[in-house]
Amino acid sequence: MQLFVVISTLFLASATFASPASLPACSTDSGTPCKCPAGSEYAESVTFTTIGAAAKDVTALTSDFFFTDWLGLVPYAHSGPNNKPGSTRSSTLQTTEGSYNITERLTKLNKYPDGSFIQRFEQLSSTLPVEYYSKNGSFQGYWITFQTERVFQYETAVVSSVYSCATGHPLGTFTFSHHHAQPLQYANKSVDYST
Repeated sequence: MQLFVVISTLFLASATFASPASLPACSTDSGTPCKCPAGSEYAESVTFTTIGAAAKDVTALTSDFFFTDWLGLVPYAHSGPNNKPGSTRSSTLQTTEGSYNITERLTKLNKYPDGSFIQRFEQLSSTLPVEYYSKNGSFQGYWITFQTERVFQYETAVVSSVYSCATGHPLGTFTFSHHHAQPLQYANKSVDYST
């Protein structure tokens, strides 16, 4: 039996959690909250789901850094060895406001004996900022942690958490939680339930 539930949340703030001077600059390892570039706003987004399949099968589908068809992103270029920190991928991100070419760098990938994994990647800083087509702002960077966790033999928890910096209103109705919820529904339909 398959059980699939997606819970998404979005939080937008001006990094008022602590004195901005006391926060580290946003990076893969900064933790949250963090300090965005001057004039940009900090945002957090998280998507949770459970897929009724073995963790090793969910990991096999979702952990490959260069092969992301399930995400709706097909890299048109990549550099470095696949699944090794420091490698990059360039893809076209489709949004309600248009298509954006983005480059991401893998910063961490750990796979565990129970079939679970954790992967971290970030928007490559040398490609920033990315201006919105609407001319009302830009991406100033984002950092994503994607992970699976074995819950039971055929139940896997999946969490996609994002923190980002942007100016203006990020891409109209686009949110990272919405962007990740649809691919996770596809992953649920695509995973091999026969094992």
